[in-house]
Amino acid sequence: MKRAYKLTPVSMYDVRGLEKWLEEQAAKGLFLKKYRPLVCTFEKGEPRRVRYRLEPCRYGIDGPPDDMLDLYQEYGWQHVGGVNHEMVIFSCEDPHAPEPHTDPDIRLEQWNKLAQQARKDFRGSLLLVLFVILGITIYLLWGGTPLAKLLLFHYNTTFLPCILLLNSIPQSLIALSKDRELAAVIREMEGLPKKRQFWFPSRQFFSWLGAVVLIALVAFFVFDLRHPDLGDAKPVTDFTPLTLMELETGQPKDQEVFYGTPLWSPICWNQWRCLDLDGPRFDSGPYHYLETRWFNLYATFLAVPAARDLLADSIKLDEDFFWDVKEPVAWATREHPDAGADWLSVADSEDGTYHIAAAALGDKVVLIRYIGTGDLAEHLDKIVEMVR
Repeated sequence: MKRAYKLTPVSMYDVRGLEKWLEEQAAKGLFLKKYRPLVCTFEKGEPRRVRYRLEPCRYGIDGPPDDMLDLYQEYGWQHVGGVNHEMVIFSCEDPHAPEPHTDPDIRLEQWNKLAQQARKDFRGSLLLVLFVILGITIYLLWGGTPLAKLLLFHYNTTFLPCILLLNSIPQSLIALSKDRELAAVIREMEGLPKKRQFWFPSRQFFSWLGAVVLIALVAFFVFDLRHPDLGDAKPVTDFTPLTLMELETGQPKDQEVFYGTPLWSPICWNQWRCLDLDGPRFDSGPYHYLETRWFNLYATFLAVPAARDLLADSIKLDEDFFWDVKEPVAWATREHPDAGADWLSVADSEDGTYHIAAAALGDKVVLIRYIGTGDLAEHLDKIVEMVR
């Protein structure tokens, strides 16, 4: 027989709604073959009237118990599928066949068990969301530089918790909707009026939301795998960086094209990192290092706080292989309010080895970290030009 696939428009725990939808499909000649939360499979046939009922029954991989299926079959109801290993779907073409459930008290007890499990699932998922949020908050606020942590994005420490959070929020909302929908079923069985409450999306809405999040994450990873050159150096198009030659000799470097690495972060998809190195890192000879980080932020109001955070974070000297010192370093910091930027500050270590400059203008921010004998304060105009 030919098969058809239809998006499932009704939540699996909207019992009356799901039964009605399946009956409407049967009247169109579509008979349930396989239930899925998002897409159901139907077999095509001659339209006819079919009754569907969902009965509570938690079961394992072996399926519903045989004695239950045999009992329902005696009443004229055929097993046609299951829902989340918690409910069994029966169908019947005889309009005069009695309802499959014969003991209302036992049936109510079974629905109550599902509702209790739904509440436990919601509490567990909510605790997970709160735990992930707490962990991300502590990480971002630890040290007082949350914007720097988001801009100097570390894949392993930030991105994976964000994925966990994006996945756990829809799951907690799904569990909450499930709890509410099962509570409505129980109230109907007890003969109580519907509980008046604010509108809340059904479980189905959050199921689709979770699917969209999953598809977006998969698309991101596929894009990342198909574009391995995202981390390769490319010509810098948004600004002209400083060079070691300018800082060490005062003479501009005779170079038309400068290269940098395009990067991204959760709050800034347009950013660059330019490196200029001279000399070995751990050798007795002189070592010169220049790193320029340039950011085009989404919002202007973030620029100055971000520049302040980047400067404060860089002073810790614990960023990466090139900018990492175990011993404490004393710093002298000076702001330059008349340099032409919204905010600009230069910090120099007291031994004259390490130098940092951070500037913000409009929605752009630049951070310069330098190891050498030059003076960043002598190049304020060039620094401001980067963020114009």
